[in-house]
Amino acid sequence: MKKLLNDCGILVYNFPSHIDYSKIAQRCVQQCKLHLPHIPVMTVGEPVDGADQHYNISLPNPNKRVFGTQSKTWHNLARHFSLKISPWHRTVVIDSDYMVMTDQLQKLFDSDQQILMHREWYDITNDTVNTIPVGKSAIDMLWATVLKFDRTPDVTEFFALWQRAIKNYGYYAKLYAFSPYVIRNDFAVSIALKQLMNWGSIDHCVIPWNIHTTRDTVSVDTINDDSITLSDAKSKFTVAFDCHVLNKESLADAC
Repeated sequence: MKKLLNDCGILVYNFPSHIDYSKIAQRCVQQCKLHLPHIPVMTVGEPVDGADQHYNISLPNPNKRVFGTQSKTWHNLARHFSLKISPWHRTVVIDSDYMVMTDQLQKLFDSDQQILMHREWYDITNDTVNTIPVGKSAIDMLWATVLKFDRTPDVTEFFALWQRAIKNYGYYAKLYAFSPYVIRNDFAVSIALKQLMNWGSIDHCVIPWNIHTTRDTVSVDTINDDSITLSDAKSKFTVAFDCHVLNKESLADAC
């Protein structure tokens, strides 16, 4: 156990955007240190108070997405360098908008599976569990929101395939009939893992619990150490599990 805890850690990316991502990333790091106190946290991009280590990297290529009449830019195209950046043998990469409310991620550090990601997602407001296809293909999308990997030859190949999927995103967009204008890491990792497995089953790489996700229409009211209070047009409710928050503007306000 001592060896494991000294050779593993969490990566959190933090780049400037149209919202205060540093504020979100700081709360993400705070939650990690609270519920996983023995696991070091490294931030990548801009430094964050409370992190154990920092890796400086220049801004990656931007992604743009239109919200209403406004085009928003954010920088999420650096995570495919995580194997190079991580100083550890065993790493869990999480989005900064993934709020850790429990020690559930410890199970990923305890696993010897080389690659793990979520496939099924739990829609908190509609109380449903679903999967998402990659475009119009038969490939189930994996969520890059939480990625566990070990430093092995197979994982090295996976990251090379991920980088290739990003580089050739337009080709895959035509092949699988999805939009080429916004690069989704979720689609890129899904394609890369299927290629790594020679298009066979990836069931053994799926985290065996759902990723709990809020929709854009759900706002964050308050965040406590072990719970989040959310609201939408119909109700207000509190959850006490790890939560992926899509409404980043309200998350920044609550942080």
